[in-house]
Formats: sequence, structure tokens, C-alpha cells
Amino acid sequence: MEISKKIYEEKKALRKRYLSMRKSLSRDEVERKSLKVIENIKKTIPIGARTFLFYVPINNEVDLLPLARDLFLKRKIILFPRLINYRDIVPYVIEDLFFDFKPGAYNIPEPDTRPFLSSIDVAFIPGIVFGKDGHRIGYGKRYFDMFLFRTNILKTMGICFDFQIVDKIPHTEEDFPLNTVISEKKILNIAR
Repeated sequence: MEISKKIYEEKKALRKRYLSMRKSLSRDEVERKSLKVIENIKKTIPIGARTFLFYVPINNEVDLLPLARDLFLKRKIILFPRLINYRDIVPYVIEDLFFDFKPGAYNIPEPDTRPFLSSIDVAFIPGIVFGKDGHRIGYGKRYFDMFLFRTNILKTMGICFDFQIVDKIPHTEEDFPLNTVISEKKILNIAR
């Protein structure tokens, strides 16, 4: 079996296993652990950071919306991704956290405002499994990897629950390594 096929199969198995584990969490567990993740994030936000890319949580992902609200009220620039043509993630500026969304790709709420075309200070990146080396496994479409490779971002933070962190995951040169991985129990700063 060629190497890329082997890596693909390993990723697929990990994705299935950890997505099932995450989906089994109760709503209460997700909310409680998400607040602890937010506490850890606040310890790592670079001083002077003004622009933040969030995501809309699905399938029991860590819910960072309370942090988005806090930063929005502090007049930070809050961005959410919009998937264009089921291919490219484009960050859009949020002007009203409650009304700037409409159903988008895969029926996930997306911003209905204007694109943000400058550099980003902090990007919060969801995933299903994270390695301690900063690599991640998402849903397998590579939208975030392609976006991260072409966008100027000061700090990329992988956001997850602690059980989603493993020592190492299979990856290729097409997988974007993150600067930091944060859970409710850990802050992993990865040297590059």
C-alpha cells in the first residue's frame, strides 16, 4: 500500500473513532468544558491582538461563542468563515453576533456580511483529533488547511477537548501545523 493511501486510511479510522467520542458528550459536558477551554485561551491571546477568526461549533465542538461575544464587546474585529463554492474558506466580518448569519454550506450558519481581506491575529481552528506536534485531523475536506496555507495569521490555535489530543497523528506536507493546541486541561505551544 502506498504511503499516502496508508495515511488516508489511518486518518479515516481516527476521525471516525474520535468524532464518535465527541458526539457522545452531553450538552452540559460540552458547555462546562468549553468554558474551561476559554479560560485557557485567555491566557494565551497575544497582547495587542485585534482580529480573531472563530468557527460555528457543530457536532459537539468546543463552543467559543461566549469568547466571541466578550471580544466583540471589547471592539475587537470578529471574523467567521464562509465557504465559497464548497472550496475556499473566506473570513467575513461580524457586525452583529445575533443577526449576521444565514444557513450556508452543509447547512452550517455562515456570515452574511462582507469579506475580510487583511491579516488575522488569532485563528481558532476546530478539529476532530490533534497531535502534540500541532497537526490535526478535521472532516477530511482540507478547507482549513488550504485556507491556513494561503492566509497571513499570527497565531493559529487548535481548539479541542482533552481526550482529542494524542501523541502523534499521521500527516503529509499538505496538512498545516498549528502554533498552539488548547483544551480544557492543556495549553500546548508548539515550537516551529
